[in-house]
Amino acid sequence: MNYCLQGHDRDNGVQEMLISLLPDEPHDRVEALSGDGCRSTAWEEDGFLCARAEILRGVRRSQAQTAVPIPAETDGEEYKRALTYAVKSAVYQALLPLLEQKPAWGSMTGVKPAKPARLAIREGMDPAALEQYLRAHYDVSENRARLCRRAAEYAIRAEDSLLPGETQLYLGIPFCPAKCSYCSFVSNDMARWGFMIQPYLEALLQEVEAGGALLRQHGLPLGSVYIGGGTPTTLDAAQLDTLLAAIRRAFDLSRCREFTVEAGRPETISEQKLWVLQRHGVTRISINPQTMNDRVLQGVGRRHTARDIEECYRMARQTGDFLINMDLIAGLPGENLQMFEETLAWLRSLAPESMTVHTLSIKRSSLLHLWEAQLPDGEMVADMVRAGARTAHEMGMQPYYLYRQKYMAGNQENVGYALPGHACLYNVEMMEETANVLAMGAGAASKRLFDRQGFIRRAFNVSDIRQYISRVDEMAQRKRDLFLGGNAPASCKSENVPENA
Repeated sequence: MNYCLQGHDRDNGVQEMLISLLPDEPHDRVEALSGDGCRSTAWEEDGFLCARAEILRGVRRSQAQTAVPIPAETDGEEYKRALTYAVKSAVYQALLPLLEQKPAWGSMTGVKPAKPARLAIREGMDPAALEQYLRAHYDVSENRARLCRRAAEYAIRAEDSLLPGETQLYLGIPFCPAKCSYCSFVSNDMARWGFMIQPYLEALLQEVEAGGALLRQHGLPLGSVYIGGGTPTTLDAAQLDTLLAAIRRAFDLSRCREFTVEAGRPETISEQKLWVLQRHGVTRISINPQTMNDRVLQGVGRRHTARDIEECYRMARQTGDFLINMDLIAGLPGENLQMFEETLAWLRSLAPESMTVHTLSIKRSSLLHLWEAQLPDGEMVADMVRAGARTAHEMGMQPYYLYRQKYMAGNQENVGYALPGHACLYNVEMMEETANVLAMGAGAASKRLFDRQGFIRRAFNVSDIRQYISRVDEMAQRKRDLFLGGNAPASCKSENVPENA
């Protein structure tokens, strides 16, 4: 949908709302509308910031208007947030009559809905009042407001358990047996890039040694280790052993509460590799089917069957004392509600300690986007997500973290569920940004947290694996600069009560 702005510059706010509610359409800004589209206008009047949205789609027209009090300081962040809220709310209200179903998240956008909710509770808002605020302010559904509150409360408990200066370690292995058609992560398929694994590992080991020295120098305790990807278990057993041994030498793991390795693809897992993980103290692994329907697996480029997943799971149970997570995706091409429920039944019979129900998000870099695949409609995806929540409840699991993405089917969310005491702390701390993250590998992003109000600095590694290998010393230096730097700069702004705009 084309859109134009009059009287304001909140381009991102309008675009985010259009993407959230109309994810299957392109959205381009134009100087003036000459046909279908959205006209967003804003002005000040009698002490209020006013916004109007006018929508034209064929013969259907709709418009809505929102007004909020002008903040006391008209040249700061509060004014920008108020204007953004008014603009987005007007676009939402204008689009609502044209939608087939009311979006569960209302006008709320943003990747981390629980983060501003957590900050609101920290600042004294009663959790019950928070739910009412989300429903009244953003038109969030009752169950999503409850989900957001529960995730925020869990994040607070996790944050309160942190040691002073606690840092989480992330290592990325950007290789996969083959790239899934829905994937937009930094990954390189083995057929083309397998020859780069060993030189990549050697560069990563340099970062590990430098990172360990950095934490020791500043006395920062290591709370968790998370090795993700890609698929970390594309490394062979000897390479895994080398990497894990290097981590144990470089870092003090005496206060490490969690050690996760993603072992998502069953064709990359062997008994020998599992013994390596067990020997080096890995406590948690992910075995990710995404679906247990063989036809759907084949359609998205997975080179394994549901039976392979089941056998891999049982081998992991027999080999080591791991907490096991399993990921599912709601909305894969060729999958309907019945097939998704069959996947849930299979997963329930396996009884992992945690599961994550993702909603398919078609990023522009994914093959599914390029293929323009036929996907389940938004209503069916919503039914899948509800089925996932129901199954998690029946298994005794509780939601502990959530996040959202652009272009999500049905305007849904990704939710992690876990049995009591078995949540992934790294996931919570990463999403809620409550702890430092020392991140290594191609495309990794390190974070330094300055205070509970959200003052954060970041340092990014290059994504290209060849560039990463040749510039690994520079990547290590970026992290030294990040952690050796002084106080947060004045340009760092905290995220305030809850304004996901």
